Amino acid sequence: MTELDQAVADRSPEAEDKRLFRLQDALYGAVKKHRQVDLVKRTGLTRETIRRHVEDARIRRGEIAPTPRYLREQAKRDKRREP
Repeated sequence: MTELDQAVADRSPEAEDKRLFRLQDALYGAVKKHRQVDLVKRTGLTRETIRRHVEDARIRRGEIAPTPRYLREQAKRDKRREP
C-alpha cells in the first residue's frame, strides 16, 4: 500500500507545483549563463515558455510585480487545491 500512497502523492497538485517551481528556478539560473536559443535546443521548450517560467520565478522571488497572467494562473492553482 505504501507504493500506492507514494504514487498518488506524486500526482498531487502540491507535487506538481513543486516540480514546476523547480523547473522555473533552474531556467532562471540557466538564462543568466546561457543564451535562450541554446536552452530551447536543450530543453525542447519554446522561447515563450522559457520566458514565462523565468518571469514566474522572478515574481516569486519578489524581483518584479505579479503580471495579470501570473495572477490568473495563481487563481487556477488555488482552485485545484480546493476540495
